[in-house]
Amino acid sequence: MVLQGKAPAELLRLESITKDFPGARALDSVSLKLHRGEVLALMGENGAGKSTLMKVLSGVWPHGSFDGRIVIDGTDRAFADTRDAHSAGIAMIHQELALFPELTVAEHLVLDQLPSVISWKPIFERAQVFLDSLGFGLRAETRVGRLSIGNRQLVEIARALYRDARVLVFDEPTSALSESEVGRLYGIIRKLRSQGRGILYITHRMDEVFELADRLVVLRDGKNASEFHRQEGSGGLRPRSELEPLLLKAMVGREIREVFPEKSVPRDEVVLQIDHLSMHRPNGRQRLHDISFQVRGGEVVGLAGLLGSGRSEVLEAVFGHYHPDGPKGPGYRVEGEIRVDGRQVTVRSPVDALRNGMAFLSEDRKGNGLMLGQSILQNLGLAATAKSKEGILARIARTPEEDAARRWIADLRVRCVDSGQAVGQLSGGNQQKVVLAKWLETGPRVLFLDEPTRGVDIGAKAEIYQWISRLASEGLAIVVVSSELPELLGLSHRVLVLREGRISAELSAAEATQEKIMEAASL
Repeated sequence: MVLQGKAPAELLRLESITKDFPGARALDSVSLKLHRGEVLALMGENGAGKSTLMKVLSGVWPHGSFDGRIVIDGTDRAFADTRDAHSAGIAMIHQELALFPELTVAEHLVLDQLPSVISWKPIFERAQVFLDSLGFGLRAETRVGRLSIGNRQLVEIARALYRDARVLVFDEPTSALSESEVGRLYGIIRKLRSQGRGILYITHRMDEVFELADRLVVLRDGKNASEFHRQEGSGGLRPRSELEPLLLKAMVGREIREVFPEKSVPRDEVVLQIDHLSMHRPNGRQRLHDISFQVRGGEVVGLAGLLGSGRSEVLEAVFGHYHPDGPKGPGYRVEGEIRVDGRQVTVRSPVDALRNGMAFLSEDRKGNGLMLGQSILQNLGLAATAKSKEGILARIARTPEEDAARRWIADLRVRCVDSGQAVGQLSGGNQQKVVLAKWLETGPRVLFLDEPTRGVDIGAKAEIYQWISRLASEGLAIVVVSSELPELLGLSHRVLVLREGRISAELSAAEATQEKIMEAASL
């Protein structure tokens, strides 16, 4: 990224935005500016107010429900709803894409612009001409449900540009993208910047910030904390080594000297033993091939590999997801032996896995880990209830469960009103802490963590890393799947690399590097 010339004209200004919820102030006089042809990174811990601020900008929170001003091209705007924001040139590219699988790409482009009398042929023709002009490689007649996650994201971007959006908000846009799709997205954002559009970019990933951003605004506790410019007075870029410590301190309000804690020394006893694990899909094709490994008490073993390598499937197979009684349903066939503390166990469902001392924090906390409409207290009791065979209402009505919830909230530093607050009202990082507490409440011997810090800010990441280290020091056997190689290297005593459903390499902490892992994963 090379910045040249003077800062372009102001496109957007949010001035003294204040937003209250019952019992809490989410935004406290927050202000920011966005210029034409600028990528502005909006940073902050989960719960800092980023999402609330974007909901104000995009019309989710209508005019009158907050204090402050929205100024676009020098004119005050008052949005009654999201349609008003769209008309003013504001577009949100959400982390969880808001698309309809059965509709075509062309139908998504014109969804909110359909005339009273519809003639589909010219609509599809115009849509294809527009898509071709973008160079996205999309076909107007393709149903969105058949597209990859990366191409679905392109549909969202195309929708925004079809409405001539001038301000595009990207909310954690790379969380589900492959490496090649991430590179393509970077190219698109640079092109949008060169066209004079303003980009608000929300991410927790430092690499993305220093790859794309011209300027960085940090929120903390619903307030402006700091602002940083990438460009120095001499015209060059301030080095990452200089800016990153300042940025981290601004985000969390303290210095993070060591993100990864010191690794504990593993014990001698083998807690988890997997022998000759294989898994066949309903179509008969083999997905996992003769996977064998062991994990000692106090040891963290990382599973690395490219998307589709079988990392998550290993954890899911061991935890009973692919057995007839598991959530993936019938048709799969799993073979192999599982031993916990030397005892061979039979796992036909996740409940069996729970009762044999295993716990599994899934990468999809909202889809598989939480009941968003239920309280923290109710969510914390879910896994323990399944393990104990007791009725959930009987368990959560007891005072000890309330005491346990308060203890976990304090120990994991969950930011909430109290244990009765709905989990869906919490930030992503605090939701992840509730999922972790839910599983730890079962008292596991083996803990599977699939992308444990996805969508989590640097402060919450550091806290989760401390907890992983603490649990290992207490003798748990821990297996971590992560797409972030620095995370695997920082946490793991050993790294197993998967390629096409097979273990292609085993690396000790001393010999593991990002280069060696990528070589074993791709060659």
